[in-house]
Amino acid sequence: SFRGHFPSDCPQQPLPKEFSPGNLAAPHLQTRLGWVSVAPLKPSSAARLFLPKPGLCLAGPARRFPVAAVEEILRDVLGSALREQRYEPGPCLEAAKDIAEVIKARVKALAVPRYKIVVVAHIGQLGGQSMQISIRCLWDPKSDTFSSCVFKNTSLFAVANVYGVYFE
Repeated sequence: SFRGHFPSDCPQQPLPKEFSPGNLAAPHLQTRLGWVSVAPLKPSSAARLFLPKPGLCLAGPARRFPVAAVEEILRDVLGSALREQRYEPGPCLEAAKDIAEVIKARVKALAVPRYKIVVVAHIGQLGGQSMQISIRCLWDPKSDTFSSCVFKNTSLFAVANVYGVYFE
């Protein structure tokens, strides 16, 4: 079970062009394998999840989630953040958190309406071991989608996933 802090009024901070670890403060959850960042829901919009307005026809998203653009963001952020980094547990834990926050902010800047963004970032040491990651959620294949990217250097690997879940 995850426990974390999800303020409904998370401050938006401008992002620098280049990744700089530790510059963002936003809601996140620590897991065994890394940090999970979740875009906050405002209480008023959370209530609309289950109670559509009477007479409202829900036709689906007007604009699809931009998978290719998000994959480019993932490649850019992972490459610039980890290209020269060596694996060390403490700094990599903080880097996973910062990477997730930067990715979330850049994806939100694409301004795709009515999509909630979930970002998951993992960093591990390259050492001949294997890693299996599974995620389960309620999913509508007509409107919900994801983007993923894997990064490796001589010391570490990183996996970042962005899930775009349409919000009726």
